[in-house]
Amino acid sequence: MSKRGFLNNTKTKRMVRAYVLERDGWQCHYCRRPFVDESEVTLDHYIPWCIWQQSKPRNLVAACQPCNNAKADALPLTFAWLLLRQAPALDLAA
Repeated sequence: MSKRGFLNNTKTKRMVRAYVLERDGWQCHYCRRPFVDESEVTLDHYIPWCIWQQSKPRNLVAACQPCNNAKADALPLTFAWLLLRQAPALDLAA
């Protein structure tokens, strides 16, 4: 397995990219702007690589460059909110 999960060859990368684009409806996952050309697309790790080192389709979303840059290594707001909401249920003092 490669350093970046399982994306270790060009053919696999192209297949995953095509799958993610189709799954996400050829639009940016964050701003919903439609893509006109595949060259506009970046693949973003929904859960940042520094937290969960997975490059499988379940952790990748199609994103435009501005959204990908703005999100950077942050957790998506909805995911962070869900974690914080569950915090009281997790007895962290124990």
